[in-house]
Amino acid sequence: MNQIMNIKYSSLTLALAALTLGSCAKHDIIGDKAELGQRVPTAYWEVGSTTCKAGEDFTFKGKYYTEDGHTPDHAEVWYSVERAESAAATVKLPGNTLSYTQTVNGSEIVRSNQMIASFPHSMGEWDGHEYVLNASVPTSSTLSPVDWKSPKEWDQDKYDTYYPAEFAQEFCDKVVEYLTKDSTYLSALQNTYINYPFTNEQFAAVNAKYNVDLPTDIDQTKPEADKSDRWFTTRVHNDSKVVGYYYTSLDANGVTVVHEVPLDYVNPDVNLYPVYSSSPWLFCRYDDEVGAIINSVRAAYMPAFKELVQQISFQDWIYDSSNQCYSVTFARTYSLESTFHVIDTEGNRGKAADIRVISIN
Repeated sequence: MNQIMNIKYSSLTLALAALTLGSCAKHDIIGDKAELGQRVPTAYWEVGSTTCKAGEDFTFKGKYYTEDGHTPDHAEVWYSVERAESAAATVKLPGNTLSYTQTVNGSEIVRSNQMIASFPHSMGEWDGHEYVLNASVPTSSTLSPVDWKSPKEWDQDKYDTYYPAEFAQEFCDKVVEYLTKDSTYLSALQNTYINYPFTNEQFAAVNAKYNVDLPTDIDQTKPEADKSDRWFTTRVHNDSKVVGYYYTSLDANGVTVVHEVPLDYVNPDVNLYPVYSSSPWLFCRYDDEVGAIINSVRAAYMPAFKELVQQISFQDWIYDSSNQCYSVTFARTYSLESTFHVIDTEGNRGKAADIRVISIN
């Protein structure tokens, strides 16, 4: 599930004048950064490393020259700051066989492109062809990455800071939908029923609301074993386990309709298939197309199961009891999109064509 995170920062767009290339006589590096007919400084640069620790400087080597009659005045390094975030959570409820991870990702410019450092021309050294500037540019310690992964203790403040407000509810709603929309995840629903500590009072409440008959006398000294024993199906053909029959027909819209009938039902015009002994909430029957016994939750019971699993909290869904941690992962990183400028004494600005991306670690 892909969503864009609701990043609560606003960014200020810096309007920069577009520069169009003028003619340059020798090894023109920038190619498209000057106004037509304007002789601007020619610049190129490279950085010492594409990674930098937050709060430290990154180094660079800048090379530049000007046309005859123009004198360099100073150089500048500009950069914008982009923030990228990703957050995820995974179902880890004990015994659950549903494999589901919800992830959100997003990125945004959180600091507009602006001049960060300026260097006087006196720092540049002539190498016989062009000026060479070796210098460094500061970064902010506030750009340190954030990594919150598999915490042993739940920290609601961190979760609220890192995750979108609607994330937990969307996660729970999707898990409930998977488990109760149909019988595709029957084994996952079964394991949830068996392993989650639902109370007898919860079972009684949904029984009364939906007029169903889930057990309300679960032995709380061994609840998992007791619930497992009560969830049963017939696994092999056994005439003594046949409790009825069913046949199918098509309605006016071409939808298959299942008709359950008693053992003594006789109708030579339809094909009857056995219904087997099982828990009262299961429809255990032989499927001729599959050629085997299949099971599904009876429609009357599914609303009760849905209400039960809706009562499981987000933290319970994601708690990994095997590793005694919560299965959440959040990461925030920053990167700089950096450019190198050279300005001459008349205010003409040349800009290196290469944007250098610095990852902050």
